[in-house]
Order: sequence, then C-alpha cells, then structure tokens
Amino acid sequence: MKNTIWIWIHQRDGLIDDITFGLVQEARELAADMADTVSIVAIAMGIDLNDPLDDDQENANPLNLLGGCGVDRVIQFKGSSASTYHGESVARALSGVMEKERPLFFLMAHDADTADLAPRLAAMLQLQVVTRAVDLSVNDQIPTAVRPIANGHLFETRTYNCRTSLIVTLLPNVLVSSGREPDQERYRDEKNNIVIHQIDLQQNEEQDFKTRIISTIEAEPENLDITEADIILAIGRGVGKQAGNETALDSVYELARLLGASVAGTRPVIDRGDLPFERQIGQTGKTVTPRLIINCGISGANEYTAGIEKSKQVIAINTDARARIFRFASLGIVGDFDLILPLLIKRLIQLKDIG
Repeated sequence: MKNTIWIWIHQRDGLIDDITFGLVQEARELAADMADTVSIVAIAMGIDLNDPLDDDQENANPLNLLGGCGVDRVIQFKGSSASTYHGESVARALSGVMEKERPLFFLMAHDADTADLAPRLAAMLQLQVVTRAVDLSVNDQIPTAVRPIANGHLFETRTYNCRTSLIVTLLPNVLVSSGREPDQERYRDEKNNIVIHQIDLQQNEEQDFKTRIISTIEAEPENLDITEADIILAIGRGVGKQAGNETALDSVYELARLLGASVAGTRPVIDRGDLPFERQIGQTGKTVTPRLIINCGISGANEYTAGIEKSKQVIAINTDARARIFRFASLGIVGDFDLILPLLIKRLIQLKDIG
C-alpha cells in the first residue's frame, strides 16, 4: 500500500463544508502516529467548487486552501456525471483509482451520501469498512476504531488488519479542526504547488448502471435533512404523543412550516418513537450548523449541546429558568411552550397576511 490517507471533500451549495477541515485534522493526527511519512490526498467530486479564498481572489481555486491546511494532493472528478451524487457511478469511478493507489485509510464524515458510498466501495474492492466511528487511532501500525452500538448505549472497540485499506466514516460531531484558516507559512510555500489531478466522468454516463436518477425532488423544509437545514425547530422530552402532549407536537410542525424549518429532537424524543433516528441531534445523533435553531422543552444536557454548538443563533424556550440550555442561547424565553408556540404561530400568520 502507498503511504497515503484519503479524505472525502464534503460540499454544500458549491462551498467546501467545514467538516472537511475536521477530516484534514483527523488525517494529520493519524499521519503523525505512523512510522513512515504519510501524504494526505483529498477526493473532490463535482464541478461546482466555487469558494474564493478571499474577497480579492474571486477566481482562486478553493482547493488550494486545502493545501495550506495540510493536503498534499487533490483528485478531482469532473463532468456532468459528477455533479449529482449517484452511488454506482461514484463508487465505480473511485474504485479504479483506489485499487491502483491503495491508500492506508479513506476517511469520510458520516452523512447520507457516504453512508451509501463507504460500503459500496468496501464490497467492490473487498476492503475493511467501519461506519459511524467516534475515534480512530493507530498503535504499533494497527488501526483501532471505536463506534457506538445498541443505539448509542454502548461502544465497541475494534482492531483492523493493517495489510489492506480501511474505509472509515466518522460521526461529524467528533471531527474537530482549527478552522478554514491555512497555516500561513505552508500556504505561502505550497499554494501554487498542490497537485490537482482531474478525472473526467463524462464517459460514465453511458455505462450500464442498475439505478439511474430520474429527477431530484426538493424536500419540504420540515422534512429536510437536519444537517442541511438553515432553520431547525428542535423538541425535547416534554413534547410528543408519548408525553401526552400531542397538540404541542402539531404546533411544532405548524410553526416549522411557517418558518421553513426542519424538525429535530433530543434522544428521549427519538427513543420513544416520536421522530425517526435521523432527526436526532447530539453525540449519538447529528451535529447541526443552522443559521437559527429554536429549542423547545430541551434542558441542554452535554449529549445534546455537543450537536448544536456551531449554530449561529440559538433560541431556547423552557419553563426552568436554570436550565443548562440557556447558557448556549442567544435569546432565552422562560415559559410554557404550550402557550408560547401558538402565540408565535398567530403572529407569523399575521405577518404573512400583511406581507
């Protein structure tokens, strides 16, 4: 195998998502634990990376920023086939390059696309794969991963064969980076030297796939993936059918539709079945970075707040003035959401009618 670690470049609306820099940091830490020198390779899928490095460099390639943060090389798959995620196409394209290069690790943040891609690649190349990992380390050249099991109630530690590549998806909330700012000395020295290897995927359009994309249907805001939502309405233990408070849950969905918000919840809400697991925020759920998150009846335990700490604006509604959630809130409202939510709904309807 080559002494390389691959990372997947996560994108959102044509921008490199911040979680990518968390993967770079993870790769650098792994590389530091290896006996030999290890290079970091980033995999870019698509043609819509248009994030300028700063206001004075409108046409600058954003991939150069990764070079300043520790990436040595970029493999960029371009063409119309790469503009929309298609599991078979992406896996087939990656498998050929991965089989040739045989990296030590291929690191991805766990999301809807990588949850599909990682096992596809592993099956095609007969490689090891670990999903939803919360920790990854190397000791005496032996990779060790920790991942939650039993719906997060337990954790298991696994060691892996170091003779084949290991594909790993990491839960986003465990990926910590120093941010998008590059190391200035490295950036000045290497921004023009980062190797960008481009591969055209146009040829894959005519291949015989078992699936094809007919159309893309935009989700209703309240059903949008919470990791992509601009506004989130999160509910806690006191809201829901099992809590004997079905009316409040109806109000939550009505308010979400008016705000264009996605609905999420804490672990107790998910455990009792009021919301599906993919709507859980927290250490065993998802990390979210919305422009605004409104927390209804959420006390603010560590497990939950770890998933919202990067939110831009936080509003909290709780009857307990000493609730921990208020430490994180830009605006706190002490009161009963059964009374406050209908007032918010009424006011929003009035504003929409006026508009």
